[in-house]
Amino acid sequence: MVTRKIQKIVLWLGIGLLVLVLIIAGLVAGWQHGLVFRVVDHYSLDTLKSEVVTMSECGDCHQGADFHRCSTCHDAHGAVEFADLPFYNLISLTGDVPQPGFVEVNQVLPYRDQPATQVSLLDFLAGQGVTEFESVVLTASDGGYLTIQKENLTEQALLLPYTDGIRFASEDLHVSTWLKGLTGILVVGREQPLTINGESTSIGRLLLGPTRQVVVERARVMFSSLTVGEVHEAETASQLWGASVADLFPGEEYSQIFVIDIAGEEHQFSRAELNLAVLAPTPDGPTLVLPDRGRSLWIMDVVELRTE
Repeated sequence: MVTRKIQKIVLWLGIGLLVLVLIIAGLVAGWQHGLVFRVVDHYSLDTLKSEVVTMSECGDCHQGADFHRCSTCHDAHGAVEFADLPFYNLISLTGDVPQPGFVEVNQVLPYRDQPATQVSLLDFLAGQGVTEFESVVLTASDGGYLTIQKENLTEQALLLPYTDGIRFASEDLHVSTWLKGLTGILVVGREQPLTINGESTSIGRLLLGPTRQVVVERARVMFSSLTVGEVHEAETASQLWGASVADLFPGEEYSQIFVIDIAGEEHQFSRAELNLAVLAPTPDGPTLVLPDRGRSLWIMDVVELRTE
């Protein structure tokens, strides 16, 4: 009986010693890289416990060797995925693109109940008819603003699901570029079909600034209530964003602006007439938007502006 007790004591002592050796080895390894102190210094015990639980759950599907790769989590679980559930959140697609306008997020990245729901930014742009361009600017709902030259975009530059929107992430770009809640994509093309006082440019370049947002097509609408016999009114309008014409000629003295469209027709305006005007991308090409005039009086497919 005594011998059996001694054997149990020796066994437990051996296990304890082994655990102690493993702990010491881990501390030594961590010490060499400053890991232990960095972890304890930066994170609370509750946070570390939560991470351990999460990693344990991840181990049910993923190999431990994959844990150091961002794609293990972000590409497969950008956020919540919903099967066949559309969202009306919109992303603006503008600049040097064939069809500027808005795209619903579920058209950019259908929410499918499957792993790795994602699309590369290059593939998305190609689907919109954009293959040759210089750079792309991404904007986010929190004010984030990201500019990337085409040569820095690879197939790792991905659009991923993010709650009821889209996020951008790329393993070969710094993590600070990983925007959440995209609201806009601005493309700057290689071609420069616009001429401003003799200098070639494009609508995408002009939208890099300075820009202005204008209110157009104001209209008063009324609703008559048959039950109480009252009439209620409101005013509707639209907002357009474009390059401010007044800012296209900084420091220049001029009284007239000539606007030439793709058909070669020349339209003359005084400086005051275009004080609030913008040059905006529309499906009809670069368009001179006159906020105080109806759409039928706007100049479509503008190719040149010059002053005198």
